[in-house]
Amino acid sequence: MTVPDTAAQSLVERLRDVATHGMVPAKIFNDPAVYDLEVERLFSKAWNFLAHESEVPKAGDYVVRSIANNSILVARDEAGEIQVHLNMCRHRGNQMCKADLGNASHFRCSYHGWVYKNSGELVAVPYHKQAFGDELDKKQWGLVPVKTAMYEGLIFGSLDPDVEPLEDFLGGFQFYLDYYLKTGAEGVEVYGPPDIWESRCDWKLYAENGSGDGYHTPVTHQFGFHLGYFASSGATHSIGHSVHFPDKGHGIGLGETPGMDPFLGYPPEIIDVLKERLTPEQLAVFEPVRTAVGMAFPNLSFLSQPFSPIPGEPGIRFVTMRQVRALSAGTMQMSSWCLVPKGASEEYREAAYSAYTLAFGPGGMFEQDDMENWNNITQQLKGSVVREMDFPYVSGLKQEPVSDYPGPGVALRPYMNDSNFRNLWSTWAKYLTDKE
Repeated sequence: MTVPDTAAQSLVERLRDVATHGMVPAKIFNDPAVYDLEVERLFSKAWNFLAHESEVPKAGDYVVRSIANNSILVARDEAGEIQVHLNMCRHRGNQMCKADLGNASHFRCSYHGWVYKNSGELVAVPYHKQAFGDELDKKQWGLVPVKTAMYEGLIFGSLDPDVEPLEDFLGGFQFYLDYYLKTGAEGVEVYGPPDIWESRCDWKLYAENGSGDGYHTPVTHQFGFHLGYFASSGATHSIGHSVHFPDKGHGIGLGETPGMDPFLGYPPEIIDVLKERLTPEQLAVFEPVRTAVGMAFPNLSFLSQPFSPIPGEPGIRFVTMRQVRALSAGTMQMSSWCLVPKGASEEYREAAYSAYTLAFGPGGMFEQDDMENWNNITQQLKGSVVREMDFPYVSGLKQEPVSDYPGPGVALRPYMNDSNFRNLWSTWAKYLTDKE
């Protein structure tokens, strides 16, 4: 364990009570010592999203992912079970699998040739007798397993053997995840491989935005209203709820448009499935929702909204799932998937993927807006004067929660306020200040 930087430690401790005072220091962004704390105390301790089970549908399928600075191998073994291991040979630490995805029953190290089954067992060591004699027991040197758990096809991993159960970690946020994950009678699947790109911005800027920042939309993306891409206007965009889970970090923004058809943008067959699979309480929350943008702490987000590729037409609703990975202080990697219901028509799947790509793919019209802002903010926050400033997260600070809200979590109305972000920061600080 590294010795934490005392200045960084003091900095994040200021955020433990941000839910009451609403001040966030600019210095938490771009700081190498803060990043080191994030790697050691947040990403190495929390549950991290790794993959969706539909990315490895057949025996032998695998994808390579990451938890912080650790390469992770997610594979479906020959018995059809999901296996998750460190992507590292036990002999000298070489990266076992260098391709991002593929299909293999075995993995062979390119350095000394140790061979592992896709279930993790070491099965072959070249020149075993000559090099090791009886001094190496292959049963003791399999790939290092990573603790895993699943929810509705989402595969999570943790590097902490004592991590709390995933159900407790999500802490009721499953209620909202279901809106994205239960559009098909048998769940959802990814449509195509993920879009992956890197950016010179701090990962926390995206995490905050993905927790339900509706405030930026009428400004950053105002052309979307003028040209008819959105099923709302600047005047109605703030209508709806923000919901957060204290001490868990999860948050979601639920924008509503008065008079909008329930589940606008979905074809009737998907609406029928939602009405069948969701609970009455979930239907009461989600039927009027136009835009649902939420973050499963620390860095897995979802967005569902109708989009009109041809301005003025009713449009199509798409769902994107995204994970942001901190590469270093001030740089990040984004992975973005389009989710579609299993069994959905090819017509809908193609239309949803097209809408997702046009809006929030790496070259999407709205994604470019956001990335430009986040990159600019990250560079500005490196300034010697700016780094000593605080930012006000005070919107909704004195607002009372909605008492009759039918879903779990703490709900505030209207949709535009900082409560989700204050909760995100206080939970982030709790992880970074808690010591073994």
